[in-house]
Amino acid sequence: MGALLNEWSLPMKRRDLCFGRGEALENERLVFLSTSSHGDGVRRQIEKTLEQRSRTFDAVLKQTPTIPDALSILSDGLGDIVAMSPADWNQYQSPEFSIIGLLPRREPTWVMVSEDKPEYLVKNAIIFCDHELLRRQIMRLRRDIVLQTSVEINLGDCDSGSREEIDALEELRLAEKIDGYVVKRSQYNLLSSKTRRHTLGLQRGSPERARFVPPPLDGFTLLVGRVGFPKSTVEHLLDPSAELSYRIESKILESIPDHLISITGVHVEQRGIGTILREAKRINDDWTMEAMIDPESNVKQAGKRLEMRIETLGLDGKVSASAERVGQIDGHRVSMINLLQEWGNMLSALTSPHEATNRRVYGLPDEFHEERPAMMDLHSDESE
Repeated sequence: MGALLNEWSLPMKRRDLCFGRGEALENERLVFLSTSSHGDGVRRQIEKTLEQRSRTFDAVLKQTPTIPDALSILSDGLGDIVAMSPADWNQYQSPEFSIIGLLPRREPTWVMVSEDKPEYLVKNAIIFCDHELLRRQIMRLRRDIVLQTSVEINLGDCDSGSREEIDALEELRLAEKIDGYVVKRSQYNLLSSKTRRHTLGLQRGSPERARFVPPPLDGFTLLVGRVGFPKSTVEHLLDPSAELSYRIESKILESIPDHLISITGVHVEQRGIGTILREAKRINDDWTMEAMIDPESNVKQAGKRLEMRIETLGLDGKVSASAERVGQIDGHRVSMINLLQEWGNMLSALTSPHEATNRRVYGLPDEFHEERPAMMDLHSDESE
């Protein structure tokens, strides 16, 4: 380990970012570790967070080449906290470390970088998109859009999610070789020069935009330390609502079969009652209004609500199995179980063939009783 630190000593000094009240608190300074920006938004958020807290919090942020390097330094006691994404934690977690808490969640929705909104793009517009879930959501929105991946577009040796990749995509767009591209919001923030981007959001009341449920665990920044690290030391940096959403989304993700993960969107968030009711009123959602308002027009139970969404799209984007739940925060376990059951039942029904029946149901057309294939295909023959 000594050789490793000697090798990094000069580069780390150049990259150190110190926040706080000076040398008087040197013994109390916490050492945060992160890698350079990889398009996941972690580096940018931890740097901004520590800078904003610099008057009341003494810390130094050090950059390491990789997450394993950061964890090695953490293990040797030469660092206190590693900021990382859920993907990195899932890959490198160890019994030696634990999640201390989470920073406030960044916007998890993806963006389309293009001159026009998705619904106003020219016919047969060429759009780059590498994520299978987003590809199917875009097909649902616009059947004519021509989707291309990194296999079809030559991006050189660019790493997925890197600054080099998005700069290369922007060059292709400016050269009019593509009409736009779909990336994470955090990757868009790496662009050297900002250009128009359009959120593929979760807004209800806009049918063409309401269905872009993001991939699970997007937008989270985890703070990881050695087991036993006192959480109270960094309590003022943490967001309990983000931690709860992360725990629930992680549990939901564990329940999704591996072959469905890449085509399933999951999103969990806490929302104020006022926001939910205003949205329900705007789109004439009587079910939500009746569930939350009693006959005397009073809110049945005060406090925030937990909203859960899950959606799996078929191969062509035309059919989807989705479920939503809005409930009390203290009843989130039951809500999560009900959500998964509803989604699972719908998915099973949509992907199962309809067998012919001899029994005739009055009022239904004859076609109802005939044998029919499944309504939703999840994967192409080539991928099975």
